[in-house]
Amino acid sequence: MILALETSTRNASLAVWDRATGDVVHEATFTTERAHNAVIFGPVEAILTEYRERLRGIVVGLGPGSYGGVRVAIAVANGLGLAMGLPVAGRSSLEAWDAEDDSYLVVGDARRGTFFVAEVIDRRLRGEPALIDVAEIEAHLAPLRERGLPLHTSDPKVAERLPGARLSTPSAGKLAALFGDRDFESGPVVLEPHYLRAPFITTPKQPRST
Repeated sequence: MILALETSTRNASLAVWDRATGDVVHEATFTTERAHNAVIFGPVEAILTEYRERLRGIVVGLGPGSYGGVRVAIAVANGLGLAMGLPVAGRSSLEAWDAEDDSYLVVGDARRGTFFVAEVIDRRLRGEPALIDVAEIEAHLAPLRERGLPLHTSDPKVAERLPGARLSTPSAGKLAALFGDRDFESGPVVLEPHYLRAPFITTPKQPRST
C-alpha cells in the first residue's frame, strides 16, 4: 500500500492506495487557514494506526502552491520514511488534480500581479506553468479553452474572475493512484517543492557606518 500526502492548498488530503486492488482504501481531508503542521499529525496517526504494517512507500505532492504546506508534507514523508524504512517519492500536485478529465488547465494566483497557467495532458504536466500578467489572462487562456480543456482553480477569487472555471483542488487519492505500481527509486531521494519562481530571500541590511 502507498501513503500519499497532498497539502499544496488549504484543502489538504491524505490517502492510502492499495496496489493489489487499485483502490483508494482510506482518504482523509482537512481544511486549514493556519499552518498545515498544526493539523496534519492527527490524520497521519489515524492512518498509521490501521495501515502501518502494510505501507510500502510514500508519495508527496510537490506543489506548486502553499510553500509552507508543501514543506510540511515533505518533512512528514521524509520523517516517516526514515523511521519506518519506506521509500519516498514526489509528483507535481498539478498532475493529481481532482478532475474527472485527465487533460485540463489549472490557473492560480502567482502573486506580484500574475497568474500561473498549467496545462496537464493525460495527467502529465506539459512544460513549466506560464506566468501571465493579470490583465492578459483571458487572452492567454482563449486559445487553450478553444481546445475544450476544462479549467480548474483552487482559488475562489480566480474562479470569480474566469467564467466556467471549476473550483477544485489536488487530491491525495489521485496522487497515489497516479504513482500506481511503479517502482520507487532505490536509495535516498531529495524532494524539493515545485517553485513557480526562485524563492525570495531577504538579505539583512548592512549597518550604517559611523
